[in-house]
Amino acid sequence: NSSKNNTIHIMSSIIYHENYPPPWRPLLIIVFPLLPIFWTYLITITDTTLTFGYSYASTAINLNDIISATPIDHVNGIRNWGGWGIRFNLRGETGYICKNGSAVKIAVKVKDKNGGECAPKIYVFNCDETSRVCHILNGDED
Repeated sequence: NSSKNNTIHIMSSIIYHENYPPPWRPLLIIVFPLLPIFWTYLITITDTTLTFGYSYASTAINLNDIISATPIDHVNGIRNWGGWGIRFNLRGETGYICKNGSAVKIAVKVKDKNGGECAPKIYVFNCDETSRVCHILNGDED
């Protein structure tokens, strides 16, 4: 009796996408090995997942785990985060800060090792269409 392993591939449709080179990409020439990691900044929302970050350093979050999404009018990379790239602050938030400008702040469900809810994880990432992205992530737009 042989068992057959069937794999089902489900294609997710893209609801929102933006990508562009970080404005500071030319500065990475002085730390050349990092250049491929930060080559492109991207945000993609499918019907199941939000992905944001850089070419080889991005975060993917299940849409069902997003508690809330809030637009931020202006983020200053130096003043608010101490620079650009992947940043961390004293409040435990993680920033994917590509440029000075608009951003989205999301709260994401976190489970402890026993399956209970912990304090949400907060991410901030630059985004050109903050209102639209927040509507999608909050379930207000398909």
